[in-house]
Amino acid sequence: MYDNSTASLQINGHRSSPIPIRCSVRQGCPIIMQLIAMCLNPLLSTLENILAGIQIGRRRIKTAAVDYADDVTIFVTSPTNIPKIQEALQCYEEASEAKVNIRKSRALAIGPWDTSVLFMDIPYHAEAKSLGFHITSKVQESAHKSWTLATARICAQAQNAYYRDLSLDKRIKYVHDYLMARV
Repeated sequence: MYDNSTASLQINGHRSSPIPIRCSVRQGCPIIMQLIAMCLNPLLSTLENILAGIQIGRRRIKTAAVDYADDVTIFVTSPTNIPKIQEALQCYEEASEAKVNIRKSRALAIGPWDTSVLFMDIPYHAEAKSLGFHITSKVQESAHKSWTLATARICAQAQNAYYRDLSLDKRIKYVHDYLMARV
């Protein structure tokens, strides 16, 4: 499927000559999710086996790592886990030739954690976003922030859908009424 594949750039209506694609997959390729699942599964299985993980939900399901496509979140519960993770990542990188992008990585300390010791030179942050949820060092704050942002996004989408369905006269009246209410 990817043998002898090429791509072209289009800038201001002008198309470049074909450029050979030697690695990676095209954006939007239908097989990308299967490839990611096959490639990441050994790493995720290893992390689940070597880490204590965290307990989630009432059924107390243990989780050490979660992923969405090529984004992976690892739950580190003890500094003794760090060498285990580094060893697993090094083995994965050697086998797959994939590399962890440190510039896009974030560490978030929840609870008593020594943030002066960096893990793989990944900087600590006060909050992070994982799978669309905002996470902070305080659970209540994380839940409130994620709920508030999700509510605002849903309301904006509903308002946009309502606004799109209005005729031009009703749109003008809607904007007028909105501005008058602000005055």
